[in-house]
Amino acid sequence: MNTFGILSTFDHNVQERKSYKGRITQWFIANDIVPKNDAAGAKRRAILLSALSDGTYKLAADLALPKDIQKVPYDDIVQLLDEHFLPNICGFSERYNFYAAVQQPGETYTQWASRLRGFTAHCKFSNVEEALRDRFVMGMTAGNQREKLFAQDINKLTLAKAVELAESVRSQIRLFRAIQQNGQQTPVFKIAKQGNSAKTNSVAKNKCTVCGRNNHESSQCRFANYKCNKCNTKGYLRKMCKRVNYVCGDVSEDGGDDGMSLLNIRSAQD
Repeated sequence: MNTFGILSTFDHNVQERKSYKGRITQWFIANDIVPKNDAAGAKRRAILLSALSDGTYKLAADLALPKDIQKVPYDDIVQLLDEHFLPNICGFSERYNFYAAVQQPGETYTQWASRLRGFTAHCKFSNVEEALRDRFVMGMTAGNQREKLFAQDINKLTLAKAVELAESVRSQIRLFRAIQQNGQQTPVFKIAKQGNSAKTNSVAKNKCTVCGRNNHESSQCRFANYKCNKCNTKGYLRKMCKRVNYVCGDVSEDGGDDGMSLLNIRSAQD
């Protein structure tokens, strides 16, 4: 017989009873194995028991004692498994978990809303959407997004609108930061760099090549006609000479009537 879908084995050690119960129920419906065609439930019982792992089958058999599990009606087997695996639900404890939930780091607002909705399964709220909206906003990570929602009219704000607004604000913040990093900082850096370079070039340009001072042009230097004592070249003082290595001290340039004394260690690489 051809069947629709895949019915996996149920192992209570690795799977959740509630989830598996929903899946096998849908599998029965898809394959038209329903009370109308299986009034006694014998077929559904056989399929359910054959889908249990060894450990889970033994557990079900123990729960059915002193009756033989293979003779227990299908609905009774389902009830035995539910009572064993599904604990009694306390409304207050479920609501406590709901109100204690907060948005996790890295969790998007859509994911946060979806996870929060899962907490409401057994809370029995009279107005689920209102409770979800309130906890969504109050449990959000502190920041511009939450402040934006706090400013909204509580009578008009829905959960869907809150999620949309939060995602919109986050996108705007990301865009603004991207513009700051990629569109503004680079030009500012370039301007500053160009300014420093211009200043350096200006200083180098104004430095006199005759005496080395910065307060006049080389053409206006009063030592322009002096000769270098080391290379005997006219046009600059010895301290500006780049032709030889030398060490000098307490010596005045020829013709230097200002008493300028030099104590330098120069090299041809200067």
